[in-house]
Amino acid sequence: MLERVFSGLGLDVAAKSMELLKKRHKCIASNIANADTPGYRAQRFEFEKQLQAAVYGSDELPLYTTHPRHIPSAPPSLEEVEGRTYRVFWPLRNDENSVDVDREMAKLAENQILYNSIAQAFALQVAKLKYAIGGGR
Repeated sequence: MLERVFSGLGLDVAAKSMELLKKRHKCIASNIANADTPGYRAQRFEFEKQLQAAVYGSDELPLYTTHPRHIPSAPPSLEEVEGRTYRVFWPLRNDENSVDVDREMAKLAENQILYNSIAQAFALQVAKLKYAIGGGR
């Protein structure tokens, strides 16, 4: 019952977004920590398309399945959104490291701003609930 009450407020989406942004933060921090490691390939973590499909559904037409073992084409549920990590192979330095520290620091700042704004919106929704539960006091 409570899941239905709170799901309409976006608290579940905000919590999942914050979880995924923490994973991205770890990925970026790992890139920065390995900036001087010869042969290290920078990594990226993306989840936005999966999260959007879970929240809003997909624009694609569903596939017709004729057998129970066919893979369904339904969009993932919010709990199934995990994101994906991939390696980046842009121009390498002489030591074959693909980390650009300036780019990573900019991505880290952007990620931190996104996380803080979602956390602030989450806290505002919780404050509204507390206000409503308290009868407006």
